[in-house]
Amino acid sequence: MILDITTDGVKESYELTSSFEPGKITFKDPNRDATVVVYFRLNEVLIRREGEIVSQEPFLLNQTTMGYYRQDGITFKTVIKTKHLIINQGLIKIEYEHTIEGLKTCKTLELSLFI
Repeated sequence: MILDITTDGVKESYELTSSFEPGKITFKDPNRDATVVVYFRLNEVLIRREGEIVSQEPFLLNQTTMGYYRQDGITFKTVIKTKHLIINQGLIKIEYEHTIEGLKTCKTLELSLFI
């Protein structure tokens, strides 16, 4: 699987080993000691991370949702405004605004499932 993350125009790409089940992709976070699980349905994505960082963030097209991000025992609320969402057999792509502690970033997350 290829993971592309673009934050405020800066793109990072990773080629990762992942496991796939219907509606679920699991992989190791390339930057932290954590496991990431991506749950997806036709119009919704939920990303959970467990390990050095613990987080949960839901993505629904044209909706503002709330999640959380916990590191070193401190929990932060996150606000996500999903602007574009593609979910198909080979790609999950999410374009969104991410706000944590008042800091807003524009992000794009792409999971290319079959390389």
